[in-house]
Amino acid sequence: MKFNCNIRHFVFASALLFIMILVSGCATNRGILDVQINEAPNPASTKIITISEVNDIRVFEKAPRQASIPSLKGGEIDNKEITLRAIARKRNGYGKALGDILLPEGNTVEQLVKDALVKSFRESGYYVIDDKSETDKQKNAVPVKADIEQFWAWVTPGFWTISLEFEAKVKIKGDIPSFENGDTVRGYVKLHTQAAGTKAWMNTMDKGLESFVSEVKKRLSN
Repeated sequence: MKFNCNIRHFVFASALLFIMILVSGCATNRGILDVQINEAPNPASTKIITISEVNDIRVFEKAPRQASIPSLKGGEIDNKEITLRAIARKRNGYGKALGDILLPEGNTVEQLVKDALVKSFRESGYYVIDDKSETDKQKNAVPVKADIEQFWAWVTPGFWTISLEFEAKVKIKGDIPSFENGDTVRGYVKLHTQAAGTKAWMNTMDKGLESFVSEVKKRLSN
């Protein structure tokens, strides 16, 4: 009985160590993830809009009580040059926060959300002006504004697998159906994986943004 018990303890400890190694990897370092939105062509439409403003109003915390709350390695939560690019936080096998993940320099969460909105509206039959030279259409364009309330990915350790989650909450307002009074659209995904490597993080971000685009399109179709 004692022998079997020791075996179970060994297996459990080995599995836990294995998960910790998978999750930790280079988790103490800052990672860069080049997340992009596939561009959608403008439809031939008389419904013309422009994404006039996208504001990142996310709240970062130094020591968040939950992994879904944005935070940064080294407590750089007051550095806008960093927070505007921050999209995720890594954790070890015990759930302790480690390194963070940013978009490449020159890219921001605001631009990424704008690209997602442009795609959503165009695929819903709206002509989206994204070029200041289109002065002939500017006068007829309805301005649409967006506030980014949440845009974050995080890891939750498990026994045999870990989960990567992503959530986006964006408040959209414009003089168009569904968003006249301002409404928050949520995109969410939870994926299970054996290792929280670059490929897994990228897959989570891509699937999460697909979810967000899909939800925006559902609102526009009502």
